[in-house]
Amino acid sequence: MFKHQIGTSIILIILLITLLPHGSSLVDSSSQIWYVDSSNTIGPWDGTMQHPFLKIQNAINTANSGETITVLSGTYNENISIDKSLILQGIGEPQPIIDGKYSQNVIHILHPNITISNFILRNSSGMPKSSGIICDADNILISNCQFYRTRSGVLVNQRKNIIISDCLFHTNGGGVNLQKASKITLNHNDFIHNGLGINSEASSQISIKDCYATINGIGFFFNNSKDSRILESAAFNNNDNQGGIFMERCENISIQNSRIQHNGFGVKPIYSKNIIINQSTFQHNTHVGLFNIESDDIHVTDSLFTDNFRFSVHSINGSFSIHQSNIYSSLVGILAEDSSGNADKNWWGSSFGPVFFEHPTIDRVRFKSSKVETRPVSTEQFEAGATWNLDSSRCQIPEDIWLHPVVTCSGQDTDNDGATDTWEEKYGYDPLSWDNHKELDPDNDGLTNIQECYTAQWDSDPFRKDIFLEVDWMPSQTGNPDQNRLSEEDIQTMKEVFAVKDIMFHIDHGEMGGGEAVPYQSNFSNADLRDIYWDYFLHQDLNNPRKGIFHYCIINDWGPGPGFAFVGWDGLDSFDISAQELSENQPRRERNRLIVGGSIHELGHTLGLTVDDHQGNDNTPATWLLTKQWWRYRQYKSCMNYYYTYRILGFSDGSHGPYDFDDWSHMDFSFFKNTHFTLPDEYP
Repeated sequence: MFKHQIGTSIILIILLITLLPHGSSLVDSSSQIWYVDSSNTIGPWDGTMQHPFLKIQNAINTANSGETITVLSGTYNENISIDKSLILQGIGEPQPIIDGKYSQNVIHILHPNITISNFILRNSSGMPKSSGIICDADNILISNCQFYRTRSGVLVNQRKNIIISDCLFHTNGGGVNLQKASKITLNHNDFIHNGLGINSEASSQISIKDCYATINGIGFFFNNSKDSRILESAAFNNNDNQGGIFMERCENISIQNSRIQHNGFGVKPIYSKNIIINQSTFQHNTHVGLFNIESDDIHVTDSLFTDNFRFSVHSINGSFSIHQSNIYSSLVGILAEDSSGNADKNWWGSSFGPVFFEHPTIDRVRFKSSKVETRPVSTEQFEAGATWNLDSSRCQIPEDIWLHPVVTCSGQDTDNDGATDTWEEKYGYDPLSWDNHKELDPDNDGLTNIQECYTAQWDSDPFRKDIFLEVDWMPSQTGNPDQNRLSEEDIQTMKEVFAVKDIMFHIDHGEMGGGEAVPYQSNFSNADLRDIYWDYFLHQDLNNPRKGIFHYCIINDWGPGPGFAFVGWDGLDSFDISAQELSENQPRRERNRLIVGGSIHELGHTLGLTVDDHQGNDNTPATWLLTKQWWRYRQYKSCMNYYYTYRILGFSDGSHGPYDFDDWSHMDFSFFKNTHFTLPDEYP
């Protein structure tokens, strides 16, 4: 069996070499092969098949440029540097694991022409540039690897000609992080439960093909990037307060034959130009399918926009064209504000074209200070949209891996069940009898008994629901520097919202080990927001016990949006409040009212109250007075209703009429650490 695995691996390496960028020169199958086996603990160690090295780094130090290192199944607790052209391959089942022990990087590539394949890489540090693999060289091939519990799975730092294929990135701050990189190829990779699936910063010529991104904050994020394409890929079930494919200050980005389904915002170009979208499907996106903000030359052809909950297309101060596409069965087909566009020769669900009132199947259009041509219309439906279906067998996370920090309680624990004797006695447990406190949650507040024991220092109770929120703030640059900091009155107001249901709301504003001033940033990006989470909430510690206990809030002047819940790591546990933007959007309301109202609303999202639960939640058309949506959902007396977000500081109990909704009974107090965005079965 062992010899068969070796032969198979050599054949794989030959195939991988053919994929290398032009000019690469790696060894052929006849070169020297060195072996590493973690089970050879007593030696001797000469790197032969009979006496393999114990450590991977020893093999790297011994090998000559152009040679191959074969690593057998096992766990290797190492931080590896590769400074010569090598093939590093894992073999056997399960895949060999390289554990970085929370040091800077698991593998640091310092030399060009290196191939790495068939490993599990985990546990980098939480430092800003820490990663599973950092590429500080050109011409690198990374294949068939799994990355988890890293700040970034792969970081490419000002390098080119990198191929990443057939890899799984899950439970990371980011999957692939490209910094001033070029000529990067990403083929058949899956991104699940990451803050950002792919983050392209100031990079160019990025090719993404057959990649899936799901249950991330943002699937694919481009910032100041250009000349790139997304082909036959899927962004689906990503954060319904963030979304699928975001582009900020980008140009010449194309999306072809792709699926953008059930995200908050499907494709969101901001201050960008020349974005080409062809033969793609926008479906079931909860806020907007295509959201154009101050971007020009957005061109869409042969695409399908259907069953988006609010808007298929929303343009603010931008220009766009949409042709030979199907736009139907959404609440609004196109909303244009201060924009210009050409949307003729499309199918609108009827041979008569769009309408100007709400209709169940024919999409309507709404224009404010805009000029958009919609005629002539197509009288027949096109064969438009992506030509393939999602593969449900992809995007599966192994069930037997350790993901969350382990919380330990200080004090005597006679029965060794994780809870101290004193705590068990106080709450009626027998300190001499083992209990499964790691799983027990008698009050269903999302905190296990061990977490309740840990938070007893802040007066939590295992038989009364507790919510913990850390609130950080940036000093304001638009007035009193402390105006972004919650006052004691604000804190008390927020606590009273939950006290009516006997829920104890604990706000850490500097008294529980968190809650601090964060250095000022203006107009920072979603990637910067993710970094704030890692630096000021996690404090760069992947084992920070606050993870999975505290929700997180950052209050600032100007962030990536006026207020929204975001994913910093692997769950929807955080939200941003951009107080100055809120104040300028709603100048008649007091700033602290906007902060408090926005915070309660966004906290509701981290408690599992999403658009999927109720159509009155986050429904912009329901704020349009005297419209059908407004008449229907004005009975939904909740801060989750945009119409009442700053009028009502609280949640509805469902008692106000047929279109009201009982927020309280639908809260999922564990959603912030066991997040999912899967489309409910009742939707078509």
